[in-house]
Amino acid sequence: MELFNKYKNKSFTYLTNYINSCLSDEDFALTPDELAKQLRGTSQSTFEEFIQAIINRTNSKDNYNASLLYEIDGKMQPIRTIHVPVRATIAEKAWLYYVLQNSKADLFLDSELKNTLLHALSADIDISDYPLQPDYIDTREFSEYNRLHIDSEMIFKFRLIVQAIKEHRQLTVTNNSFSGQSYPNQVVYPYKLEYSSQFDSFSLSCYPLDVKRPVKMNLGNISSVSIGDKIDDYDGFIRCFEKQLTNTKVKYPIQIEILNQNEAYDRCTYLFSSYDTYCYDKGNDRLIMNIYYYRFQKEEIVRNILFLGHYVKVNSPQNIVDEVISTIKTSYENYC
Repeated sequence: MELFNKYKNKSFTYLTNYINSCLSDEDFALTPDELAKQLRGTSQSTFEEFIQAIINRTNSKDNYNASLLYEIDGKMQPIRTIHVPVRATIAEKAWLYYVLQNSKADLFLDSELKNTLLHALSADIDISDYPLQPDYIDTREFSEYNRLHIDSEMIFKFRLIVQAIKEHRQLTVTNNSFSGQSYPNQVVYPYKLEYSSQFDSFSLSCYPLDVKRPVKMNLGNISSVSIGDKIDDYDGFIRCFEKQLTNTKVKYPIQIEILNQNEAYDRCTYLFSSYDTYCYDKGNDRLIMNIYYYRFQKEEIVRNILFLGHYVKVNSPQNIVDEVISTIKTSYENYC
């Protein structure tokens, strides 16, 4: 019996995840019957010995035998005290190898660790044997204008913000908005970093102490950042921030009408995937999408609507309709 053959034994992944989950949170533990049910399948008869081994009903340390789990308080807990290493398949290794070629990996890994991983992966199996090639991985093409440029300054800002979020510390930033206005040396409480796959950009959701409301800043617009003191009563800040987010949610959604041609609907769902949306069919190859959003997200939504062109019509509210029309008129006049 090949107990942990990762290609032939479908229980391998399940048991690895189960043991690691229980070590992280014992509430994930199952009863012996529940665990047996999870492992039972049409071809499971060949693993009878395996099931009997892991569902060892004794909790005596002298009788662990070959078991991986033991019963305590009616639940099966792992004997291990450390996590089981995850054994990657060839396809997963190939995916990781090519993902590490992306410059965004530099935001999360220092160069020494990244190079160590690349060297280990390339030495593990001949690259020509990998089932994946770089051109097999579906990546979105960006124009030079929209593409995120990862340089030493971006890496420094990104890692400093991540450190502040993890350590619950405040930041001092200089933010330059898309409208051209500069906000120097703002003291902010960082909430989280967000990534927009449409515009290939990172944004910092934060709470500036001078304006006292949730704000989203594009990392490309932040010209300076420094880390500050610990945030007093961080849990209280999070509760207050999330409550304010709820209160800033606009009561009435933006409603757009989509002419479903040239993949317009697919582009809409991609653009607005991070928002709460409700869609229904209007007929005549047209769809209606209601977009629920926070007030500070309005400018971003308007930009996305303009990006979609004539395939989308804004039905309501009237202030958004007027803003879109005004922006198009201004752009046309400037072009002419």
